[in-house]
Amino acid sequence: MTKLERFIYNLVRGNPSLKRRIRNFYQLFFDFLPKPTARSAYPITIRKNYFYGFHDHSPFSYDDSKLLAHKITFDFRMPFPNEPIEVGYFNVKNHHKYQSIGESFAWNWHMGCKLQWRGMSNEVIYNDTIDGRNIARIFDTESGKKRLLMSPIGSVSPNGEWAVGYCFNRVNYCMPGYGYNATKNISDYKIKKPNNSGVYRIDLDSGEEKLIINIEELASVSPVESMSGMTHFVTHTIISPESDRFIFLHRWNDPSVDVDKRFSRIVVSDFEGTIIDIFATDGMASHIGWQDNEHVIAYCRVPKFDDKYVKFKVGDAYSTEIIGMGTLNSDGHPSYDLSGRWVVTDTYPDRRRVQNLILYDTHAEERFDIAKLPTPKRFQSPSTYQHWACDLHPRWNRSGTMVCFDSTFSGDRSLCTIELGSDLQNEGIKTSLEEVSI
Repeated sequence: MTKLERFIYNLVRGNPSLKRRIRNFYQLFFDFLPKPTARSAYPITIRKNYFYGFHDHSPFSYDDSKLLAHKITFDFRMPFPNEPIEVGYFNVKNHHKYQSIGESFAWNWHMGCKLQWRGMSNEVIYNDTIDGRNIARIFDTESGKKRLLMSPIGSVSPNGEWAVGYCFNRVNYCMPGYGYNATKNISDYKIKKPNNSGVYRIDLDSGEEKLIINIEELASVSPVESMSGMTHFVTHTIISPESDRFIFLHRWNDPSVDVDKRFSRIVVSDFEGTIIDIFATDGMASHIGWQDNEHVIAYCRVPKFDDKYVKFKVGDAYSTEIIGMGTLNSDGHPSYDLSGRWVVTDTYPDRRRVQNLILYDTHAEERFDIAKLPTPKRFQSPSTYQHWACDLHPRWNRSGTMVCFDSTFSGDRSLCTIELGSDLQNEGIKTSLEEVSI
């Protein structure tokens, strides 16, 4: 953001509907200028009509030989109830050969069906719906063996032993576009603070499930004034690298008044449901991830610094370290590479509808824009309830040599990869941007 854009954003950020209208008008003005071209410092491999979803899990298998994907047959609308999406993976060198493994009726444009690998195995886990009930499927890509989990998952532990999940019906009511349509009505999903919904854990060997944090109790922990009369929900679960704790967003809003005006805080818990930390954010936390087992990165609001990328230390909820002060100045989807040094993140479409793909060196405190990718206007979500925009949502491969992201710069929603090779290790990041051939 420019200083003027930041100033206007700060004025209207408490009114999401007004903020959206101002943004749309601002971009419309610049649409009269010549269209920018896609530019990148590295070659981009484009897989048209595929996408992965959110930034908080890696689509790469443990040995980087396979790349998970959703295959699409339509765009520019929300999925109808009971409308499936195909799921599968790319195989062989450069991940160019696609293999289908099935379909899912529980998905959305931003998170897909939560496709994930089960630790260092060949098993894939993804959400689905059977007879109006959300479930999860496990598929072994080597043997073809299948089995069911009787609830959907949000995050799978790196060691492959656990998953945690939450109610996607409730998310769909409170935050449209991030839950699932193809589910039967559950009587309590509109209850403001239920005691039978929240975060549950699943033993991935036995399938045993246990509710470990209920929303009624969660809302009673360190309550704040903005919670009064609100509907509470949880989302964005991510298990730590050592598989012994997880983070999630506790959110609250009033969907009957303004579904866009929500508040968030970051919670750390163990697998018994004991809350370890609630980080000191000021009602706004958007995107989160782990650096290592003790540190969490988030784009959030902290009282002293306002909206920034912040690193928190587990066990010291008020300890904050700003990442990219003065250079990372707008919201994005961050994640650390395996070394804990490099952050990959992105930006939302700017005034020219260009999205930046960013590498940030936390040691040298230096930002590298390795791609500038315009998104066609037709991919702009018309409303909260028609939310099909395509964020880059960048994710690392397991060895830290490749970045995968979703993009529309080719004119189609596509699953893309950039091969960095050993440039990160050699501190030789390319910065010269060249036009991308489509």
